[in-house]
Amino acid sequence: MKIFATIASFRTQTRIIFLACLAIATSLALYLYHPQINENQHSLVCRANLQIVRDNATFRGIIDFKAGEGKGIAHINGIIDAAPQEYTVQRTILFTHTDYGLSPVWVSRQIVISNRETVPSELLIKFLPDFYLKNSGVTDIDIFTLNKDADLITREGIPYLYCQKYLLPEDE
Repeated sequence: MKIFATIASFRTQTRIIFLACLAIATSLALYLYHPQINENQHSLVCRANLQIVRDNATFRGIIDFKAGEGKGIAHINGIIDAAPQEYTVQRTILFTHTDYGLSPVWVSRQIVISNRETVPSELLIKFLPDFYLKNSGVTDIDIFTLNKDADLITREGIPYLYCQKYLLPEDE
């Protein structure tokens, strides 16, 4: 009888050890797999076509966004039609990209204004947020994948930019 109790106890111990090893292996596999899914969670390569109307002026242009791996770049090319005159907007914003939890934080570090830009700053302020005009940060950003071809960038729950994805050349 004692031998049967020893065998039953041995089987129970073996099952417990097997289940503990299985739980550890599963946890390790999930831990190793999870960062690969979210590694480029906030990476972004997209283009937005904009038209913004304010008072008696209209901005029409394109914003190209590339962000990830701690840095980003945005190009703005467009025109502001403030009848009777039309102005050119052409600038590049270099920014840092930091992930805090589920949301990225972008801080513009350098704004390169093209020598082709002709818009007065007091008019541009009406159309573009501070992030594109001076060194400043943008927080509370969420990036939602709408489909395989588009992302929606929101800020504090309000749609900020509808971006169409595109592929970068291999050398970039």
